[in-house]
Amino acid sequence: MRVARLAAEFDWSGKVDDVEPFCAASGWEIVEKEGRSPVIPTDLAVNRPLATINLWKRRMDYLSIYVTDAAAPDSIPLEDEPELEACFADLGRALTETLNAPTRHDVDKVLRWDLSEIVIRLRRGIGSVRLDLVGRQYQAELDEPDIEDDD
Repeated sequence: MRVARLAAEFDWSGKVDDVEPFCAASGWEIVEKEGRSPVIPTDLAVNRPLATINLWKRRMDYLSIYVTDAAAPDSIPLEDEPELEACFADLGRALTETLNAPTRHDVDKVLRWDLSEIVIRLRRGIGSVRLDLVGRQYQAELDEPDIEDDD
């Protein structure tokens, strides 16, 4: 919730220059700055305390953060799944209280809030729940219908 609130209040420009100030405000430090995908360790209590980021042509496409994950990163025991489902539901409710109703949702696997400067997605994957901070321009590109879909 702390990261989502910070993201909602942050002054995003959609450019790569947002990454360092956002990480600093989160209390994180970028350890590898080279290339399209810098390494960002987080202070979150998860087995994989890393944020993944995709940068493209001086633009931040997305920052994806594990907010909870399975007990063992290499194996996802089925007994962890109900706990992860409960975490997703709890975080979804808390985010809805903070950010209002989601803009979109995808069959209980993704909740999405389209804010003025950033898109916040809560995503339920296999063995994890992630919080994605997605640049508006990149999200617009993802939302464009595929030409093949028109056929």
